[in-house]
Amino acid sequence: MNRQAHHPRKAADNYIGGDPHDIIQPLDYFVYAIKGPKETIIVDTGFDPVVGKQRGREVKRNPADLLADIGIDPAAVDDVIITHLHYDHVGNFDKFPKAQFHLQEPEMHYATGRYMKYKQLSKSFEPDDVCGVVRLNFDGRVVYHNGPADILPGISIVPTGGHSVGLQFVKVNTARGVVVLASDVTHYYENMES
Repeated sequence: MNRQAHHPRKAADNYIGGDPHDIIQPLDYFVYAIKGPKETIIVDTGFDPVVGKQRGREVKRNPADLLADIGIDPAAVDDVIITHLHYDHVGNFDKFPKAQFHLQEPEMHYATGRYMKYKQLSKSFEPDDVCGVVRLNFDGRVVYHNGPADILPGISIVPTGGHSVGLQFVKVNTARGVVVLASDVTHYYENMES
């Protein structure tokens, strides 16, 4: 897990309809690498630093550089799981030139469908990223899922919906037990508790 970026913002910005008088509750952005004996799977690809700066995010480093720091060459990765198509999860997809991208099919329908005409819903998507994934599909590099699926033995995806129709999380069986990479299913304990 590598932190790509940071955004110091109020808690109200982290919840739909949050209290605008609330406390500062910063948000960090992560890219995950699952390293197995023979394979490496990346979960989400972060966002492009230029897009991050345009959106007022404090960008630490490009995720491709962070992966290189831990010995992962993005050009050698075979599988990338995209938890959903918001800008902070699918930017940099082009840094993975041979990967297959795993995505819930309803997410693509949502990101290219009728609701994107509403600014409140479309503001979390970058049209260039969504179009890029459409192009990947034309190249045969998107694996669509409609429900829970095993990506590799011990690594599975579970759709949950939420702030994007096709939002999913990742379950990884490890020697210590199951690890859940929740992505935007839950950022804070408060998401689960309330």
